[in-house]
Amino acid sequence: MTEDPFSHASPWGRCRPSGPGGFWLRVSRAFPAGWPWSRFALLARRLARRSLRGPVDTRLWGLRLRLYPDRSVSEARILFLPRSWDRVEWGLLREWIEPGFTFVDVGANAGAYSFRVLSLAGEGGRVVAVEPDPALARQLRYNVGVNGAGERMRVVEAAVSGSRGEGMLLLALRNSGENRLVGEGESTPIAESAPVAEDAGTANAADSGSAAGARKTTVPVRVMTLADLVAQTGLDRIDCLKVDVEGHEGDVIRPYLAGAPRSRWPRHMIVELAHRPRAHGDEPEELQSWITGRGYRLVRRTKLNGMFTLA
Repeated sequence: MTEDPFSHASPWGRCRPSGPGGFWLRVSRAFPAGWPWSRFALLARRLARRSLRGPVDTRLWGLRLRLYPDRSVSEARILFLPRSWDRVEWGLLREWIEPGFTFVDVGANAGAYSFRVLSLAGEGGRVVAVEPDPALARQLRYNVGVNGAGERMRVVEAAVSGSRGEGMLLLALRNSGENRLVGEGESTPIAESAPVAEDAGTANAADSGSAAGARKTTVPVRVMTLADLVAQTGLDRIDCLKVDVEGHEGDVIRPYLAGAPRSRWPRHMIVELAHRPRAHGDEPEELQSWITGRGYRLVRRTKLNGMFTLA
């Protein structure tokens, strides 16, 4: 596309996939979830990517979305393999969602969780998608607009951490799911290179975040606390909080639970607990123990996430 894909001048539907790319996209979605079908779906995804260039307009979960096929692991998963994506987490979310459900998505990326919850929570549901990357935030706002969902889903362009101010967001240009705030005293690499691990092993292996060395650069971003976010958006409760901020989940959760009355604590939480270098944040076991020590029960634990319910 020569035009801006996320401007109002580019109506949804202009980027519908056609030809071989569109064909293999439909094939990849046709397979059931789980082994061995995921192997065939991954092959179809690889063939589709050879022909798809730029953003793709697709219908997913009853919504109209414009997504990129190759910008991040998670975005590609919901575009090509929505049935296989985070099935454990979604099994629990279906149990948790009820009328008036309020969902806060810290580290929303392209909005996989936000839009899925939006589709399930109904007219009374409310979603707050928090994303510091300016390009991703703009994409989120576009997709909210084309679905006329502005009353139910709000996009906040900011990072969330332990204190408010300004920060630098480290962008992983080969996998936006690995964007993260630069820690205090941390150097900011400009050019690191390593290939994104695509289609390696099974569908779950493709989500393992193995593109840790992908080329990176930085952009300045606004930083707020979770308490700031709650006040700014006028939330009177959080039914489910999802936090995926590449190792700094504790910086989001700890100050809020320490300062907010228990009545304002999230009823449920989905927290990324993947192992990564200690310099990038909490040890997963330490954060899990801290959360359960505050009265939350660990319901399930996957390779990437821990799911908690307030006792």
